[in-house]
Amino acid sequence: MIKNRSCPGRWCAIWTVMWNFALLLSVNASFAQDVVGPIVGTVESTTANILYRPGITDTDLRLSLRAQGELQQRVMATATAENDYVAKFSIKGLEPTTVYTYEIADASGRVLVPADRKYAFRTANPARQGGRVTVSFASCVDSEPNKIWNEMAALGTETVFLMGDTPYIDSSDLGVVRDRHRKFLQVPGLTALGAHTPVVGTWDDHDFGRNNGNGRNMMSGKGLTRQAFKEYRAHSQFGNGREGVYHKVDLGMIEVFLLDPRYFSQTGPSPVDPSQPTGFGNDQWHWLLQSLRESQAPFKVLACGAIWQDKKNQETDDLFTYWYERDALLDYIKSENIGGVVLLGGDIHVARHLRHPKRVGYDLHDFIISPGHTRVITSLDVYHPSLEWSLVEGWQFLTLTADGTDGEPRLIAEFRQPDSKVNQKVEISLEDMTPAVEDHHQDLRARWTFEDDFKNSSSLGDRNDAVPVNDPSIVAEGVSGRAVRFHATKEQFLTVPRSFLDDNSAAHSVSLWFKAESLPEHGSTQRAFLLESTAEGRPSNVSAWNLSLGLRTAPNANDINLQLFTHTLQPALKPELAPTAISQGPFDTWVARERLLGEWNHVVFTFDSKSLHLYLNGKQVAKHNLPVPGPASGFGGLIIGGHRAGTGRNFNGFIDEVTVWQRVLSETEVNAMFTEFEHQE
Repeated sequence: MIKNRSCPGRWCAIWTVMWNFALLLSVNASFAQDVVGPIVGTVESTTANILYRPGITDTDLRLSLRAQGELQQRVMATATAENDYVAKFSIKGLEPTTVYTYEIADASGRVLVPADRKYAFRTANPARQGGRVTVSFASCVDSEPNKIWNEMAALGTETVFLMGDTPYIDSSDLGVVRDRHRKFLQVPGLTALGAHTPVVGTWDDHDFGRNNGNGRNMMSGKGLTRQAFKEYRAHSQFGNGREGVYHKVDLGMIEVFLLDPRYFSQTGPSPVDPSQPTGFGNDQWHWLLQSLRESQAPFKVLACGAIWQDKKNQETDDLFTYWYERDALLDYIKSENIGGVVLLGGDIHVARHLRHPKRVGYDLHDFIISPGHTRVITSLDVYHPSLEWSLVEGWQFLTLTADGTDGEPRLIAEFRQPDSKVNQKVEISLEDMTPAVEDHHQDLRARWTFEDDFKNSSSLGDRNDAVPVNDPSIVAEGVSGRAVRFHATKEQFLTVPRSFLDDNSAAHSVSLWFKAESLPEHGSTQRAFLLESTAEGRPSNVSAWNLSLGLRTAPNANDINLQLFTHTLQPALKPELAPTAISQGPFDTWVARERLLGEWNHVVFTFDSKSLHLYLNGKQVAKHNLPVPGPASGFGGLIIGGHRAGTGRNFNGFIDEVTVWQRVLSETEVNAMFTEFEHQE
């Protein structure tokens, strides 16, 4: 109060009104700054969760729930300083596929959230057949106005999944973390969307607490970041109840598993390989396997903030870092005949679609959606043999629609931007995501017979057709029918642009017939490659000797060296390091020149992560133990009849019946193959 100051009555009255009005605005602005929500969280067919922060006040809150205007139930929750004044309503006993409106009042009966159609939600349709549901995914979104929320609302999204870095926090100070969650949920478009559309998710490194964060380097702060995450998300589950934030949402036609590869990573031994650090942690690992096994949803989405493949930037926050757990998970899906699985990640500020051929008994689709803001990272748009499409652009989000309303159920993925822009659309039928339980040929990954063309006749189909370079010809003098003729002087070869083996192949076998018209001269540095892999799916100077078999000179003038290399993945030597691939070889096998020149020969080599076995004409001629055991890594494509660079080390002669398996052939099988074609010859 200002004392001893006079003013005319009329002006004092005006001043007082203005002062009170300004004070009211200030109070209302402060109140508005403190309020969060309401935000609808996990909603399934009979349950729902809602959060609301009424401001900085301890109070009991009452949520009244109505359907078709009739009061259904009242649910109580309490806002206290301990939970940062965020009240959480857990609602049970609901009817499926029903629209509910809600009202929130304080202990005095004052209505804080009025009964209005914008404050409503619809419970999920639990039907496993005949339904249709659309969900949206976004990652890497900061606390600023963003049209993607309006776009999701216009599309009728039934649940929004935040994939992490939503928002950017980069702190484990509880006050800071809480404040940034508040500001994120107060973004107008998201607030409006969350009032009637479920918003759930997981975290990535920046909302976990730090860039490239893991459970070990965030040990002192992750409890606080988890506390704030729990406060500002209305989920039905947060990890095992004590640690982590993993959970799942069942929407009938689709079930989304929101994974947490942050909290537990680097904190203990892996459940699949105790010699290596875990990514998922023991509890989450077993929860995920059990949940996948029990899921009845036609489509199952394994979603996390990190990507499932190698970022190739030496950071350790992709699931490639924990390849042994990733691959064990995919092997489990395959062995248990679990259909309808897709992968989903974010983080890298690039939108991508990958398709891993027959990885789980069917083609495994892998979607990456990022960023939800404008900051892209072009350098992370890297080559991968399974890459189908990519886009380096901002304001990205993804919708997945599980549609069973018209015949065979299908999953429709759309990479979207605001203003109704669809950048890429992928449709996958459930039939194409169903494992062929009786498929005894799924281990046959590639076969080029060269009878009439360069096509692949395995189940991978034209995806792995060979492409002739410099006009090698198909001729009649094959070991069985026709073969391809290579002239070294013309630098002729075939390229297979895509990989046909799983990432980090633990076992494979390669078989081919060849007839050399010339061999490297003794004492020279000449080499002639029958085949060699290429790291980038095209002729390349990048080293990749995963499938390398060549001819070079031997110490004895009467011999030729059948030389092998391989490339194996090695676990990280320290927690802060990423796994690396190392070249292993050369592995030399000396064979008489006269045995190889001008005659058809059958050669097979097998790889079992510990050794290479080499067979010639049905008999084992060498076993090479790997100095450092490990799965073969970095598959890209293949060069047949030449070096990975395509030129300079080309084979001169005939090659026929090139075949690759995703397993180790036995000596009996190898001998039978040789005998079969020998008789045909």
